Amino acid sequence: MQDNKKAIGYYIGHIVDQDIRYRASSGGIGTAIVKYLFSFPEYKTSVTFYFDEENCRYIPKLIYQASDINICGSIYQDIDLVGFIRQHLSEISGGIVLTCLPCQVNAIRALLEKHNIPNFIISFVCSGQTTLEGTYCYYRFLGIKKENIKKMQYRGNGWPSGIQIFLKDGTEINRDNYSEPWSLIHRSVLFRPKRCFFCKKDTSYASDISLADPWLDEYIAHDKIGNTMFLVNTNLGQRILLDMSSKNIINTVRSSWELYCKAQAPNVNKEIYVYNKQNFLRMEQKIVENRIYHRVFSLTPFNMKIHLYLMRILDKIYMKRYE
Repeated sequence: MQDNKKAIGYYIGHIVDQDIRYRASSGGIGTAIVKYLFSFPEYKTSVTFYFDEENCRYIPKLIYQASDINICGSIYQDIDLVGFIRQHLSEISGGIVLTCLPCQVNAIRALLEKHNIPNFIISFVCSGQTTLEGTYCYYRFLGIKKENIKKMQYRGNGWPSGIQIFLKDGTEINRDNYSEPWSLIHRSVLFRPKRCFFCKKDTSYASDISLADPWLDEYIAHDKIGNTMFLVNTNLGQRILLDMSSKNIINTVRSSWELYCKAQAPNVNKEIYVYNKQNFLRMEQKIVENRIYHRVFSLTPFNMKIHLYLMRILDKIYMKRYE
């Protein structure tokens, strides 16, 4: 289990602005931080994400004012943000505040500090990414053609919400969070980036703030708008959050390492899972990387279920072999 002293503090809260709170993925704390830091002269740049209708995907974009933040919930699409920042270093004005994957924090921080760019980095709890092709597979399983999609988003507009697809003919398709067939696609790992198979990170304690969903009974039962469970990892992060709270920008309550472990148990226990399953994971990774296997078992939801059945059998075999 992780060291409970890695984070300075544990909290649950939400932005006071109810519109942003509703439209954000869970509570809007991340959006609140970006908006707040834009009010300081040292932070003049951030990164937001826009849906590119032509290519049917989300793309990152540098922005220079809070009004350009695109509140679009979570993005379950693997994006090379490190490469994006590297390519656009010359366009960063002043300091930058951004949100990125746990595995991207150290690389982005090192890159920015190498070029003497002040930064505030927000990370989040990650259950493993899905490639863009995984989203395209999702459309296919729903019988939707990419060229008919005007916009989509994975989360936001209530909590826990889910995938929302808007077609050019005015049709709107809504699927609950992690319902089928998205859950099936995610669990299959057929569209999982290679680096995710052996990832042991629940979040990045090198970021200033880490965000998470509060998957606790009281929030699951009663919260329909959204709250953010978040970890404060640096003194800078602590100072910013205290300032925002004192100015009534956010409402927060103290949480704890124990509640974080309960709310994010599968992610907190990833290190143990990877250690116990490393031989199976190596085998699984090689199998799903086989082009013929991948093509056959991602063809239909039924085929994908067969793939999961085969992986369960192999998992049992490997566990017995290496006990």
